[in-house]
Order: sequence, then C-alpha cells, then structure tokens
Amino acid sequence: MKTLSILLAFFSLIGSGSLWAVPAESKRFTPYFNMNMMQGAYLPTKGDFFSGANVNMSVGLLSKIAESHSIFALYDLGFNGEGFRFPDTKEFGSKELSHNFNGEYRWQIFDWFRVRPGANYGFTYSRTAANEVWGEGLYDSKTTGGQLAADYSFDFFNRNAVFTFLGAYRVVKLPNYSDIIREFQGLSSNSELACCLKDTKAMEGTFSFTWNKAFGKIRYLINDFDKEKVVESNGKYGTTAQKDTRVIVNGGFQGKLWIFETSPNITYTQHRSNQNFLLFKSATDIAPTFASSYYNHNELGFAVPLYMNFTKKTALSGVFDYKRREYTNRQPRDGANNFISGELQKNNMVTLTAGLRRKLNEISAMSITYSSVIATSNNKFEKYLPYNYSGQSVAIGYHLTY
Repeated sequence: MKTLSILLAFFSLIGSGSLWAVPAESKRFTPYFNMNMMQGAYLPTKGDFFSGANVNMSVGLLSKIAESHSIFALYDLGFNGEGFRFPDTKEFGSKELSHNFNGEYRWQIFDWFRVRPGANYGFTYSRTAANEVWGEGLYDSKTTGGQLAADYSFDFFNRNAVFTFLGAYRVVKLPNYSDIIREFQGLSSNSELACCLKDTKAMEGTFSFTWNKAFGKIRYLINDFDKEKVVESNGKYGTTAQKDTRVIVNGGFQGKLWIFETSPNITYTQHRSNQNFLLFKSATDIAPTFASSYYNHNELGFAVPLYMNFTKKTALSGVFDYKRREYTNRQPRDGANNFISGELQKNNMVTLTAGLRRKLNEISAMSITYSSVIATSNNKFEKYLPYNYSGQSVAIGYHLTY
C-alpha cells in the first residue's frame, strides 16, 4: 500500500488548493493540468487479494503566437497497475507505465476551418511477470510519429458542429521482444527472426463529428509488421508479413435533467489479422494443432453512467459497463487445452460501479467507488489467463484539474 501513503501525503499538501493560486490567465499562454489518481483493493473469486494503483496525468500549454497561429504542447503520464482485466487480454498482476510527448501547430485559416499538424514521441514500460524489471519488459515499446488534422466548423440547427479528419503515421519499436520458442529451436534463421518481431508501422485515419452534446467517431487502423511472418499450416513461418487492421466506431451524448446527469456511449470494434496460430500441448509437442485466422474478432461495448448531484460539491454515481467479444474463427478450449469443435469463443464482462464524489475546492475532488465484476467465457483453459471469474473492488481517488 505504498502508493496509498504517497497519495495521502499529496492530499495533505494540496488539499486547500492554495498551491495552485495563480494570476489571471494570460491571453498569450494558457496552461492545462489534469490528474486522476486511484488506489484500489481487489478481491477475485479465483486467486488472492491484491491492491493496485492507477495514475493519469496531463500537463499542457497553449501558446498563441499570432492572431491565427498557436502551438500546443502536451505531456501525458499514465500508470496502470494491478487490476481486473477483460478475458483474453492481460494477467491481473500486469503493470504498465507510459510517457507521451505531443506537439501541435494550429493554424486558423478561416473562422470555420483549422489545420493541426503535429508530432509525437512516447515510450511504455511494461511488467507482465513478477520477475520482470522496469525497463527490461518483454513488451516495452517506443513510438515516434506525426499526424495531420483538419477541423471544419458550422452551425447545425442553431448549434455549433465540428467535423474533424485526422491522419497519423507512427513507427513502433519493441526492443526487448523475442520469441522464446524460436530461440529455443536454435536455428540461425529463426534466431534472426527472434529479434524485433513486433516492430510495426502504424497508420490511422479518423473521422469524427461533434454537435451540441453528442459525438461520433470512426477510426481505421493498420499495423504492418516489419519482421513477423504468418505461420502456415505446415507448422512453419512463411514469407508473408503479418498485417492487422481495426475498424472502431463509437458514439455517445451527454444529458442533464434536474439533479441527474448521464453520458452513455457505445463502441463497436472489428479486428482482422492474417496471422494464424499453432496450439502446442507441451514444450515437446512435435505435432501442434493449426488454427487459421485465430485473432479475428468483433467486439461490442457500452457504458451507461448516471450522476446525481445532491449539492454543488457532492454527487453519487452509478455505472453499468458491458463488453462482449466474439471470435470469428477461434474455437474455445476445454480444461485440458483441447479445441472444442463446433463452437466459437465468446468472452463477456459486466462491471457495476457505485461511487461518491466530493469537491474539495474549485480544482480538486476526492472519490470512493465500489465495483463488482463478472467475467465469463466458453473457453475453460485458464492456466495462463483468467477467463471466468467474478470479483469486488474498492478504490479511493483524487482528481485535480486546472
């Protein structure tokens, strides 16, 4: 609970908000600061009690260098500690620390049209096992890239509306990643392939629309792998490079009635990959089972949060969150690690959350939340990842926005 002690010390230091008292905002420079810190205790039905922390912090500065020209710089820090996970993704104990730096030039060409070229650099440290050292994780990554966005503003039924298009290109490097099975085989050609297998060229095209208090977005993402090849039915890697694509569609709105506020949203994801899969029953298995298009899936998720503002400083909240993933080709496995013919794998997760939020002053607030999670899947092989479990969690949070 060391992180909780740090949080409490931080609360006592800035709880009054006096440290953030500043002169009137400059017309030329506009600072931005947002931080959310959570410390939680988790009790799953399978496994031991554990605790985990989450920290998300953004520090930015908007500088107006001329009437129609400005520069925006943003630094994001994210830490995702231990916690409940959606089935078939990560272990409860995995951790991730990320740093991202973004710079954007904004040119207001017309009152109704703006362009925003930008560049970004980021690196992520991950720990997927207890014996991994920060900075030496298997999935540590570095990202470098650029983007170009354009905003078109107009009135629609006497309300402001904005169309935005964004195109981005990024180079993602995983310097520590290696394929243990290929290295174990000891073949020179495979040893060469064992390095940098997950390095990719990532491309993104996004179209979004906001109007009044509603929004919608469509994203198309492509990951072209530099060295990772597609495994074939003969049990060997071929000459075709792996390529993954995702289409993500999401939308939502905000509404308010009396003391009640809500912001429901829905997301649909279609993931496609040309990569196949070999199921080894053991390290000495010489005849693995081949599974084609193993990673293709469709995913639907929606969340319905509800807030009840009893006073200007106190609010109760409740959230219903549901997510379902259906694989298009993957068969589930039984407890003995055998594919179950005639079925397709399906994963579900429902999270119910209730909380209390209390404003300390104009810029800070504290919260306490209780969550109940139920995860189910027709996949019964759970030696490495949890698929079927339920659990409870309680978390204390501190929130600061300036």
